[in-house]
Amino acid sequence: MSDEQLKTLLNLLNYTLGIIISLFSIKLYIKRELTAPLYITCAIIVAGPIENLLMSMVSPKEWWIVDGITSILFLIFLLLAVLDLANASKATVPNTILPLFR
Repeated sequence: MSDEQLKTLLNLLNYTLGIIISLFSIKLYIKRELTAPLYITCAIIVAGPIENLLMSMVSPKEWWIVDGITSILFLIFLLLAVLDLANASKATVPNTILPLFR
């Protein structure tokens, strides 16, 4: 397998997994009104297609800026998901690690 074929395969797998996760997230929101999966989907979209689009719009010399911004946004969305899950679990699982963060 050539490098170009491997790159194509990895990109296809990345986008396929991202789409699957996004579809499950949307389904969970529609059926159960869970928002944490939507935050995870937003993180995936920022770190995937949006970052790729922005990278194609700037010179390689400026890629570090795009990488830094998208990494921060990715982590913010993951933080929102964690906080959402923590709030949801307070009502259902009182004896978790959550008291450590109070």
